[in-house]
Amino acid sequence: MTKDSFNLNEFYHSIYLAAPLSKVYSYAASAEGLCKWFMGTVKYILPDGAEIESSQNASQGYSYKWQWLEKDLEIEGKVLEAIEDNKFAFTFGISFVVSFSLESKGGRTLFTLHQKYAEGTEKNDFAHINCCSCWVFFLTNLKSVIENGIDLRETAERDDTLVNR
Repeated sequence: MTKDSFNLNEFYHSIYLAAPLSKVYSYAASAEGLCKWFMGTVKYILPDGAEIESSQNASQGYSYKWQWLEKDLEIEGKVLEAIEDNKFAFTFGISFVVSFSLESKGGRTLFTLHQKYAEGTEKNDFAHINCCSCWVFFLTNLKSVIENGIDLRETAERDDTLVNR
């Protein structure tokens, strides 16, 4: 399978970011970084149960607890791989494994997301397609935050009268 193919087992999304590898990696691997573009609350936990500082990058073997911004939705998992300025991989719920790979190209950082089913997991096409489309927004938000300092996530009080128009 090439990175340009789409199927119901895995997908790739890539985006160029005008920032050095180390900055992009901290946005991918630290609680402080993830909260700027992806999650509302992030906690990385050492194997002994202690929580790490929010500015510290997580390492392989750490667990995490994430909560979405402005939603009553939490997710827990494990950091599977953490190679400074190169790759960060984690379980994503019980069904998926996600990895962020970084590569320096022409003064920018190529950020590639790969999501696939975890080994032995029952497939859920809706969840897979939902993740595929949601990651497009979050990678766009990552670019907006890193390059322009603008978070595109909705944080203002919701007006439900606008939903049904």
